[in-house]
Amino acid sequence: MSLKIPGWLRVVDVVFGLSSILFGCLVAIFPGFGVASLVYLLSFGIFLASIRAISLIWFPELPIGLRIVEVIAGIVGVFTSLLVPLFPWFGLATLILLLAVGLGAYGFSRIYYGYSHKSLASWRRWLSIVVGALVVLLILAVLAVPGLALLTLAVILAFAMIVSGVEMVISGASGFSSSGLEEKPRGSEPQKPSSTSTG
Repeated sequence: MSLKIPGWLRVVDVVFGLSSILFGCLVAIFPGFGVASLVYLLSFGIFLASIRAISLIWFPELPIGLRIVEVIAGIVGVFTSLLVPLFPWFGLATLILLLAVGLGAYGFSRIYYGYSHKSLASWRRWLSIVVGALVVLLILAVLAVPGLALLTLAVILAFAMIVSGVEMVISGASGFSSSGLEEKPRGSEPQKPSSTSTG
């Protein structure tokens, strides 16, 4: 059997995923907006991705441990993304690092999602793990070398957000348990009765 996600959750995945891709592309393609404007775009995209993670709490078919991890990651992302409009005097460098923490939490949650959600098809589990790992690697680069130009840090975050958005769109479009058909267990096909000869 395949585990279908509710229609509202598919819409959330696709709409929020496309929004994240849009905001990430705006940051990467139009750096002339100014770093401050780019940081605001990033914060909005991370906010949407985090809300999407929190929304999985209303999907009871998922394991409770997985839902808890998604909600914690989502809360971290919402908190850090809201710091940008609420506390702009923190300084752009500090705000970028805070956004990196929020997006990194989302990346870790996708790795755990793919690792723990055994009912997903293999390609969907690996897609979630690879996307999460790529996001985490990009975030670690930002945290490890904070001395890079602010614009460079913002663009790195933008690429991480684009990758996350693509994964969201695939999840929503596939329509099965946030991404895929369950694999058919091996050996589940009914075996034909063997004919025995009597003599």
